Amino acid sequence: MRSLAILTAGLLCVSSSAGFAQDAPVPGVIASGPPVDIFMEVTTGSNGEPILSANEFELVTGGYYRFNFVCPDAKDDSTGFHLEVNRVLENSHLRVVSIGDIEVYLQGLSFRALECDEAGAARFSFHPMRPGTYEIYVRDHSEPPQEALGQFLVQ
Repeated sequence: MRSLAILTAGLLCVSSSAGFAQDAPVPGVIASGPPVDIFMEVTTGSNGEPILSANEFELVTGGYYRFNFVCPDAKDDSTGFHLEVNRVLENSHLRVVSIGDIEVYLQGLSFRALECDEAGAARFSFHPMRPGTYEIYVRDHSEPPQEALGQFLVQ
């Protein structure tokens, strides 16, 4: 009887992993190892508007990603950019927020926005936990703000 239970458990494990590539994350299973880096550079357009280097990112539930928000030409409070990704954060397990060499280990807690008021980068690592399409919102500091939109597509 015990041998039958072990054999059944083994078959279930094998059949549940069938169809997934060896290196690809299995949807719904938290990945291990280093995160996959994703970069979004925000530059200043001719009228001061934010220009995104990429506006769509395809992710897999349970994968481990590090989103890099890069602002190469921000100079001060009036020329920087503001980033909000609230819905993807609500549907992910947040790990680490880094700015320069400073790392904040949040382990599931959240933040509201990242802002760059001078040239540089901020990044956060996360595991998306629910499939969906989640907005990336970037704006400048003008009134009214000039905006750019992107999205995370989580499968």
